[in-house]
Order: sequence, then structure tokens, then C-alpha cells
Amino acid sequence: MKRFVPVVIVLVFCALSFAQIPSAARVHTQAETAVSLTPKSAAESASHRPPSSADCVFTFSSGADNTFLKFCVTATANVTVFESPAGQEHIAVGLDGEGYGVCDLNSGVAYFDYAERGDSGNWGQPTVVSQTPTSVKIARTTSDDRWTLTQTFTQVAGLSPSAKITMTLTNNTAKNRIGVLLRYADVDAAGVSLNNLDSTLQSAFGWNSVGTTNTPYGLVLQNLGNPPAGLFGGLAEGVPGGPDPCNPAANEVSGPVTATDGSIVMVYELRIPASKSKTVTVRYRGF
Repeated sequence: MKRFVPVVIVLVFCALSFAQIPSAARVHTQAETAVSLTPKSAAESASHRPPSSADCVFTFSSGADNTFLKFCVTATANVTVFESPAGQEHIAVGLDGEGYGVCDLNSGVAYFDYAERGDSGNWGQPTVVSQTPTSVKIARTTSDDRWTLTQTFTQVAGLSPSAKITMTLTNNTAKNRIGVLLRYADVDAAGVSLNNLDSTLQSAFGWNSVGTTNTPYGLVLQNLGNPPAGLFGGLAEGVPGGPDPCNPAANEVSGPVTATDGSIVMVYELRIPASKSKTVTVRYRGF
């Protein structure tokens, strides 16, 4: 396993299980105090985004019945509607919580936007880079100009329809930096707030079991491909609010858990040289 500033990485990812780390014990160091990481959800402590951030601006749909897919993307690059198969909505229930987070591990500064679940207030305005009938690309730079996150949302039709999200994180500084990049969704599978939750190295998911509800469907957030990450993994949270990007495992629950109002997350640790970028890809798929 590559070890880029090991103390900080262990601190951030100590509660996750990764292919490179058979087991990990919680480590408390001086860095924990210096970076001022807390277990409290960042979305709970800073809610700056108005409800309008959940408004659909770009809507995509395809298929019918079991191959039906509909999702929408907001102006600020949040997926606040995800319906698949037909009639089964997994995100637009109550507060729409979905989005992205970045932690600058060099400084301990967090940036996030989780739609109606809050934002960190330190992003610039989003810019639409390009748009087609089946995709939209949106770029957004942090207010300190350290990072730019460019996200492409693509409709994937067919027998197993999905919303593919390509996330490119660019280090705008003249210094090598380490960033944590994550994708999060407050999952309410098939319109139900209390779900089963679990995760793997490649995914995180919430679902309703046959026999416990009349809507036995689910939503998975899944890594695609080989990410250029030192560490990565899925996690299930025991709370609906989004994670602190600088302490993403604070609210992790060891699955499977049942009857829980929680959320799903994919997390990546990226070592990015000065003025360079790295890209990861995830997808949402109903099941």
C-alpha cells in the first residue's frame, strides 16, 4: 500500500476497511487535534444552502417498467431525484440529501454540498461546461481556489439503467496536495425512510427486504473502474445527513443494519500533484 502522509490518512480512514488494509485500529495523534476533526456531521453543523438547491435543472429519463430510469441534476451538481424502476423513488423523499465533499488533508479544510442537507459555504458558483441530451458537465471551484471539481452526469439506458457520475478533482495550487473526495446520498429506498443498509469496498446501498414492506427495492452507489486512489471504499452511515469530508467514517455503521434512517457514501483518497487532476467514477442504480 502506498503511504502518503500516513498519520493523516490513518486518522481519516481508520474506521473503514479497505483491500489494502486487512484491519485498522483507531489511532489518536496530535494531528487529530491540529486538524480539529469532530465526529459530528458537517452537514448538521453548517447549513447554508437554500431549499432551491434541490430544484431540478437537468432531467434525464429512459426505458419503461423494470428498465425505467429518471434522474435530475441541480444547478449545483446534486442528484435530487432518482427513480428506477418505474414508480420507485429513492432520493426525493423528505429532505433531498445528495452531493459531494472534498477534504484538503494538507490544511484540514472541508468543502461539501449536500443539497437540502446543507453545504459548507465555501464553494464558488457552478459553471455548465457542456450539455447533451444524455449528459451534463458542471464545474465548481472552491472559494479559496485550491480545488476544482468537474462532474459529468450521464444517462445509461438499457437492461440495467443507471446514472453515471464522473468526478475529476483538480489541484489548482503549485503544491502537491492530498484530497479526500466523496459522493453521498440520503437513501430512502422506494420512498421508505427506514431501510436496510450495508457496504462493500466497491459500493454502499440501502434496500427494503421482501416480506417487510410492500416496496422491496433498493439503491446502490457503486464505484466503477480502477480509481487512482491510495485508499477507497463504500460506507453506510447511521444518520441521514452527509459526512464531514475530513472525518467521513464518523457515523459509519457496520452492516447489515435494519430499520435505519441512514445514508450511503463512496470515499476516495487522492494524492494529486501541483496543477494536476485525478478522476473517479461512480454510478447510482436501482435494484
